[in-house]
Amino acid sequence: MGQKNTDQLRKLYVRHQRLRTRNAQMNTVNRLAFCLLIIVVCAILPVTALPSLSESDKLEESFNTEWQQKLKVAANAKDSADREYRAIQQDPRYLEIKARDRLKWSKPGERVLVFPAYIPEEEK
Repeated sequence: MGQKNTDQLRKLYVRHQRLRTRNAQMNTVNRLAFCLLIIVVCAILPVTALPSLSESDKLEESFNTEWQQKLKVAANAKDSADREYRAIQQDPRYLEIKARDRLKWSKPGERVLVFPAYIPEEEK
């Protein structure tokens, strides 16, 4: 019986060693597969992101162009308002002219000519 137990123990030990070796091999294969997966993802991600990045660059450029145009319009409006404010402060006749124009008033005996707004033929 002692011999049978020794043989069984030896078989179990050999089987255990084979399983440990197989487990170590599987761990190595799993690590390699994981590394390969990471490499593939790192290679594919930039390739798929490039078209959207170029599109976002175009959108950003158009946004910046539009923003600069709006800034120019706002700057022109501010300059115009500043000029009008200075004219009102410095010249009382300018204030009278603006008020009469806005309210459509005239002095007695004064003739005011009002021209219709020009409408280009394309818009008719």
